[in-house]
Amino acid sequence: MTDREYQKMRADARRGVSRKYGFRQSSYINFKVEDGYFFCLYFLTDVRLTVKPMYADDLWWDIWESTENKNEPLSLRGIGAYSLSGQVLATYEIKDTTDRSELESLFEQVFHNATAEIKKFIADNPDADHFYPDESKMDHDPDRLLYLMALIHNGRKEDVLAIIKDARKNKHRCMFHSGMFSDSYTYIKRWGNRSNRYHKCVFGINQTAGKIARLYAFMIMSMSRDRREGLPDHNCYSSLQGGILIASVLPFIVSGSYIGALIMFLLLSVSLWRFFNNRKTRYYYSEFLKLPQKVQRKWTIVSWTATTILWIYFIILIAYF
Repeated sequence: MTDREYQKMRADARRGVSRKYGFRQSSYINFKVEDGYFFCLYFLTDVRLTVKPMYADDLWWDIWESTENKNEPLSLRGIGAYSLSGQVLATYEIKDTTDRSELESLFEQVFHNATAEIKKFIADNPDADHFYPDESKMDHDPDRLLYLMALIHNGRKEDVLAIIKDARKNKHRCMFHSGMFSDSYTYIKRWGNRSNRYHKCVFGINQTAGKIARLYAFMIMSMSRDRREGLPDHNCYSSLQGGILIASVLPFIVSGSYIGALIMFLLLSVSLWRFFNNRKTRYYYSEFLKLPQKVQRKWTIVSWTATTILWIYFIILIAYF
């Protein structure tokens, strides 16, 4: 039996047993939602059963400005790059065996014990909204994000800010980063101050920038014929990018405002750099690829039309001045 055949046999055996206990399966995890909690079994070198409140990821994605993740399959809460770690409830071991019936028996024992552990946990913690994780049992959460989400969910803003202040004082480096200067704590503090007029303005600007970035991602994907690894082909959309730069800078040049042209060029360059280095850009690419072919073709027509208009505008400016 090859390794591939063995892994398929394990996955099939695990799926068959897990269904009897109400678990769903995706890749190396099995999960279920019960009484407001997300329970997840990770089948890696060992087997770990973890738990976290269902609201935790939703709240974190709101803070991290990744609300689109809420529309993804439930399994993302277990294997997503920006999903929160849970508290470990139990660990198990499954020995390697090529005997299908023996393997099913081992999985049966794991899911039976996990189900019993879940029932005990819910009996001890019936209210998911007021559950605070035991941080000594966390499955790798160096930024204490699950605990911070519980504090925020229960309105304990001052405790959250005190923890972040202490972490900054101790030069803690957050696991999640966005751009050069923002990390998970930056977003949490911004979320805490969202009622402030200044932060409302910043949030509004970020929302608008996100919509523009999504529009641009859809346009360059629609213009790309060769999409290797789900990425756009620069040779196909360079005419759009060049048209945007020229159409934005040229009016300043023809009017004699060279400083204005330089500032506009730098702003656009920084914006494009941020776009191609933004964690959300790949999500926009994948979102476009999920669109029906008919809709993608419409985007292609619109994108090439916009590109043509930009270059016609450029020609008119040159001819007029």
